[in-house]
Amino acid sequence: MLVLIAAAAGLDPALIDYARTVTGRFSSVAQHRRDPRYDEVEARIVRIWPERTDALWLYQEQAVLIGAASPEAGRAKPYFQFVARVVPIGQGLFRRDNYRVRDGARFGGARVGGLTEADLAPASCHNRIERVSAGWYLGRTESCANGYKGATWMQSLSAASRTTYVNWDRGFDDAGRRVWGPEEGGYVFDRVDE
Repeated sequence: MLVLIAAAAGLDPALIDYARTVTGRFSSVAQHRRDPRYDEVEARIVRIWPERTDALWLYQEQAVLIGAASPEAGRAKPYFQFVARVVPIGQGLFRRDNYRVRDGARFGGARVGGLTEADLAPASCHNRIERVSAGWYLGRTESCANGYKGATWMQSLSAASRTTYVNWDRGFDDAGRRVWGPEEGGYVFDRVDE
């Protein structure tokens, strides 16, 4: 089921189209079944603070479900959680700044009712999003510091439509060697009806 989002007064209509495209629950279970090198991961993206017109604000989390005691247990412990602030920077172009959630355990499973800006660390990743056509977007990291598994920076490539979300995150060291993330390509997430 597509999440319908009413346009807020003052919020750029292009941001509303982007929100309609990327919000929802997405699963990589079909990709995992085709290629077990990819975990079964669930991504959830929800709009937060809809009354604000300074930007589109989104909460995103991803959790590995395979190996968890239950899908609910996996969802309760996402491996990353952040808030994205999305603003237009040109015709069909957006800047997406990602803020890590400080106490993620409080909000796992997309329980974001009490989330405030005080719960966010400073923005650490900055992405450029390009509208290809209505309901189709491409994204690329402009800058993102990362210390996971010896990396110093990471690159994220993404494509989003109303039915599919593809994300390819990889970490690199100072010499440009890949130290984490899939080598062959990104995770493919299909929209899951709520």
